[in-house]
Amino acid sequence: MAATAKERFAVGTAVVTGAAAGIGKGLAQRLGEYGMFVVVADIDTGRATEVAAKIVESGGRAEGFGVDVADPDQVETLAATLFERYGSVELLINNAGVESAGLLWEIDPQRWQRVMQINVDGVFYCLKSFVPRMIDAGAPACIANLSSVGGINTVAVQSPYIVSKFAVQAMTECLHQDLSVVGAPIQVSAVVPHSIRSEIFLTAQREAPTTNPTANAVFAAMQRDNVEKGLDPLDAAAHMLEQIARGDFWVFSDDEMCTAAVTRRGRQLVGQDPPSSPRDMLARMGVPLPEGSS
Repeated sequence: MAATAKERFAVGTAVVTGAAAGIGKGLAQRLGEYGMFVVVADIDTGRATEVAAKIVESGGRAEGFGVDVADPDQVETLAATLFERYGSVELLINNAGVESAGLLWEIDPQRWQRVMQINVDGVFYCLKSFVPRMIDAGAPACIANLSSVGGINTVAVQSPYIVSKFAVQAMTECLHQDLSVVGAPIQVSAVVPHSIRSEIFLTAQREAPTTNPTANAVFAAMQRDNVEKGLDPLDAAAHMLEQIARGDFWVFSDDEMCTAAVTRRGRQLVGQDPPSSPRDMLARMGVPLPEGSS
């Protein structure tokens, strides 16, 4: 019988990036409840420390670390410090990520680069620093990378994020294969969240505002839906950690919605169909198409 999350994650060290808010915070808190020592890693050192303190106040064990995953030196320092202090990492969750809105050709190059540095390079840097040490430790471990339904299906006016999550999905599948080649006892899971309450859309609009009215309307609608319909991060974390604990490669926050996304992608590829029209999506969101669009 497969282990439950409370059984599998009752001991050991877990590292969660982007853990100061949203999905990452929910995962960190649940792992703290289950008994793991949780490394709350985030670019916002203050908030990471606060999350760690709350885990400790609730009876768990945790420590906050400030780290920008887009900086390979900071990631390497984090990995070296943790392995020196604790000897092993049993669970690495690469969650840190940012969003961005706008038409592809209107995206500011600096913003494009920052999204890729965090969402893609950040995962690579963590794998490069942690995987060799996890292999050398020789103990069973797990790596879970946060992809997205946006890493399965393309969506209009979110090109940087979509491209980055497709890359994370591919990187995760390659990691699974590469670890199999060397026979390492490290499980790999691709986590595919659908809609979990977070600040990702608000942060994107604050840090990289766009003047495109359609993109702004889409992000306003997505933020509205995230608040009204998004899953509670703690509930979503518990659901996803159960799947990771039993050894699943595909890990969904919402089984029905995520299965539907994978099915749509499969049908598109089998049928060799072009990407779907954004009309239906925009209509569901209540966002009007620009004049003259087809």
